[in-house]
Amino acid sequence: MALYWDPNKQTRPPAQGGGTDPALERRVETLETTSGEQQAQLSSMDSVLQQTAPQQMAAFARVLAVQAAPTMTDAQALTMPDLFPSWEEVLAAGAPLGRDAIINDGGTLYRVVQDNTTPQEHQPPHGEGMLAVYRPVDQSHAGTAEDPIPWIYGMDCHEGTYYSYNGATYLCKADMLPCVWAPDTAGLWQWEVQG
Repeated sequence: MALYWDPNKQTRPPAQGGGTDPALERRVETLETTSGEQQAQLSSMDSVLQQTAPQQMAAFARVLAVQAAPTMTDAQALTMPDLFPSWEEVLAAGAPLGRDAIINDGGTLYRVVQDNTTPQEHQPPHGEGMLAVYRPVDQSHAGTAEDPIPWIYGMDCHEGTYYSYNGATYLCKADMLPCVWAPDTAGLWQWEVQG
């Protein structure tokens, strides 16, 4: 049985002998699909090669930052927020995110808490109810009375650490992981206003 494929015509004539071998047809279809995927990858690489050297270096730095995110400390991530993909870029890619990946949502960095999280447009990191999936990256402050951490809704707050909110400093009296109660919430024993 003779089966050939002309890549220029993108069509295959029927096999000679009056029939086709279904297994062979599936294999050819698989090769066609793989060839298309490889061509897309080559086109993507070609667009990178067309960039200037500084653009290539910036793209390379972004790739390295994304790959290093799971082992990067919050303080390290905060020194390079522009290297992490934006929420819009993550949505456009549509690929699942791994645990500890970092994304930039409107200038605030968020770390992914759950593995294999597929971003959904109606579930942004800053959205209500998303703390089980995304947590804000803590600011690089000492957490002392002299250098309190600015409080952000949904951040992990730890007992004995100081946070600032609405111009006041508060001592966290219990771990709140994540913290959904603002430090100035009336009657909440977990926060103690200072001074």
